[in-house]
Amino acid sequence: MFSLRHLLGLMAFVLLMQAGAARAQDAGQQQALFQRMMQQPTNHEITYEYARVATARGDYEAAIGALERLLYYNPRLTQVKYELGALYFRLGSYSMAKRYFKEALASPDLDATTRARIEAYLPDADKQLQNSRLSGFVQTGIRSQSNANYAPSGGAILFNGNPLSLAPNAQKKSDVNWFGLAGISHDYDLNSQRGDTLETRFIGYMTRQDRFSQLDVGLFDASFGPRLSLNELWQGATIKPYVVGGNTWLDNKSYLGSVGAGLDLRLPMANHWTVAPGFEWRRNDFTLGTVTPVTPFNSGDSYTASLGGTWQATQTIRLDTRGFYRRGDAQMVFNTFDQWGAEAALSFEFSPPFVGITRNWSVAPFVKLLDTKFGGPNPFIDPLNTQHDTMWSTGAIFNAPINSWFGLSTAVQYDHTDSTIQNYRLNNFSVMFGPTARF
Repeated sequence: MFSLRHLLGLMAFVLLMQAGAARAQDAGQQQALFQRMMQQPTNHEITYEYARVATARGDYEAAIGALERLLYYNPRLTQVKYELGALYFRLGSYSMAKRYFKEALASPDLDATTRARIEAYLPDADKQLQNSRLSGFVQTGIRSQSNANYAPSGGAILFNGNPLSLAPNAQKKSDVNWFGLAGISHDYDLNSQRGDTLETRFIGYMTRQDRFSQLDVGLFDASFGPRLSLNELWQGATIKPYVVGGNTWLDNKSYLGSVGAGLDLRLPMANHWTVAPGFEWRRNDFTLGTVTPVTPFNSGDSYTASLGGTWQATQTIRLDTRGFYRRGDAQMVFNTFDQWGAEAALSFEFSPPFVGITRNWSVAPFVKLLDTKFGGPNPFIDPLNTQHDTMWSTGAIFNAPINSWFGLSTAVQYDHTDSTIQNYRLNNFSVMFGPTARF
């Protein structure tokens, strides 16, 4: 049966094929422009076009070489100085980016739009040159859900193997909630010639429901560890051993606490690919009495092996993917599980419709798939059948920066779960909207 997720997968495949074809076409165009540029080194239009095509393909080094050659022949080209600053910024060469940005700002013929763009990027370049770098975002807003209480679609559940109809107040209900989301990153330069850093990451989230206050959620997760260069073995590769921990609250009561450790690798590949294999262990402790009397039986260890990948198809198109396998142990066999997951997001950046806005807007359609099989039948629910869930989600995120620190974000998502146990068959449609502040 052809489903929505198949359609989204086909759309993503077509878009990627189109991006690949465009890259191949641009490669030929870039080579032809290079030949013309070598024959006419002072022709501004040819060099500009070559730099544009190279930048669109992510070949920033080639674009930089062409523009610096142009600047050699005419040092007064203000726009070229700005473009060089932006290219060096994308490459992570922040001292060179800062140099060209300041040279452009000192030019008397700099237009107001370009000046605003430089003034938006320059603080970021300054921050990246500091030994201690703090950055992050804070978002708040409203989220609406069609199935806020996660009730089964059929309106009935199994208990001790017997079907029970849900009371009207326990069936599928919509609700609106306030949410707050924060992500904070801190990098500390260890002053080694290799570029090693200490990384601290924090993510926090909380909600307040309008109708279902017992489903108010709060959580945080934090990790800390050194990211070490592996340039001796693999140019541009890094490895990060880390410790991690977090806690989750439900209805203002502690529900789940976890501590663990992991290992994360980043390996740059050819054709603008970066792959990120990883492994993580966590000890998960569920708190007695928050949801059911058998909550502690879920406590145990989980082990996750993952493989992520990022492909910068063009300057404005990026594909992020991740697949993982997770094994969860618990005191009771029916709470142990094997889980497979896969997710992908295709991000498109585009120029905002207003000239005064200096940062690109973006839209990112995504799809997620999660397959979970438990270790045996749960006698409290169905003593004859083992729970096996297949959950898929699809949606899109739209980000609209207004200035260097403030913007608006909207997310639309649909979730659907199939299960061998009718208690867990459900669907939910949600819309989220709110302002975002970045620093």
